[in-house]
Amino acid sequence: MGTEILESVKTHKLGWGVFLLFLFAAVLFPFFVASPFPLHIMLMIFLFTAFGTSWNILSGYAGQISLGQSVFLGIGGYVSSVLYVTFGISPWIGMVAGMLTTMAFGWIIGKPCFRLGGRYFAIATMAIVQIAYIVVTRWEFVGGARGIYFPMKNWGFAYFAFRTKIPYYYIALAMMLVALAAVMYIERSHIGYYLKTIREDPDVAEALGIDVPKYKMISMYFSTAIAAMGGTFYAQYLLFADPDSLFMLSVPIMLLTVMGGTGALMGPLIGSALLIPIQEYARVAWSGTGQALDQLFYGFIIVFIVVLQPRGIIGIYDAIRDQMAKSADRVSKG
Repeated sequence: MGTEILESVKTHKLGWGVFLLFLFAAVLFPFFVASPFPLHIMLMIFLFTAFGTSWNILSGYAGQISLGQSVFLGIGGYVSSVLYVTFGISPWIGMVAGMLTTMAFGWIIGKPCFRLGGRYFAIATMAIVQIAYIVVTRWEFVGGARGIYFPMKNWGFAYFAFRTKIPYYYIALAMMLVALAAVMYIERSHIGYYLKTIREDPDVAEALGIDVPKYKMISMYFSTAIAAMGGTFYAQYLLFADPDSLFMLSVPIMLLTVMGGTGALMGPLIGSALLIPIQEYARVAWSGTGQALDQLFYGFIIVFIVVLQPRGIIGIYDAIRDQMAKSADRVSKG
C-alpha cells in the first residue's frame, strides 16, 4: 500500500512538472515564433482546452453526457456580440453578461433534462442545440443566417479586437488557465467527490445523503460559464458570429476530450494538443482536394486511439506505466 501511495505522489509530481514546462514554453512561444499560423494553432489549442474542460465538468465528472455543449458557447458569443455591435457595450462586459445569461439558460434546461438519464439526457441536449440553431438562424435581430459582423474600426484591449494574433494568444492562454483552475478547485473540494459519486451511481449518492440535483446543477453552472467565456473569445477572434461557427462545435469538443481522457484534469489539454494541430494542418494541406481527406485522417486518429484505449491517451499512459511497474516488480523479486 505504501508503495502505491509513493508511486501516486511521484506520478502527480511528474504530471505537474510536465504541465509547468508546457506553460513556460507557451508563455515564451510568441517571442520565438512570429508566424501567424503557428500562433493560431496554439491559441486554438488553448481555446478548445477551455471548451473541452467545460464539457468535461458536466460529462466527465458529473457523468451527464452532453451532445449540445456548443449551445452554451453559442449563447455566450451571441450575447456579447449583440451587446457590442448593436448597443456599443464593451465585449468584456458582454462576456460577463453572456456568462450570466448562459448560466440562467443552463438552469432552465437543467431542471427538466437532469430528470433524464443516460442516452436520454444526451438526446435532449442534442435536440436543444438544434432548436437553438434554428431559432438563431431565423431571428433577424441577431443577424439570422448571415450572422453578426463586427465593425473593423475600433481596435485595442477595450474593444477586444487586435490587429495581430499575439494579444489573442495570451488571452486564450489565460482563459485556459482559468478553466483548468476551476476544475482543480472542483477536484480538491467536496464538489468533486460528490460529482464522481453521482457519476458512478446516482442512487448510491442519494443514499449517502448527497443532494444529487443540486450538485448536477453546480456542474452545469461551471460548465456553462466556461463555455460562454470561450464563446465570447471565439466570436471576437473571428470578428463575426454566425450559427455555423458557434453552434456546430459540440462533437469536436466532445471528441478531443474523450481522446485526451474523460474525467481527468489534463484530458482536454492533451486531446487538444494532439488533435487541433492535426486538424489545422490537414485542413490547410488537403481540404482543397475536394475529397475530405482532412476529415478522414482526423477521424481515423480518433477512432484508433479510442479503440485502443477507451480512456483515451491518459488511459494509454496509465496502462503503460502500470505494465512497467509490474515488470520492475517482477525483476526486483526475481
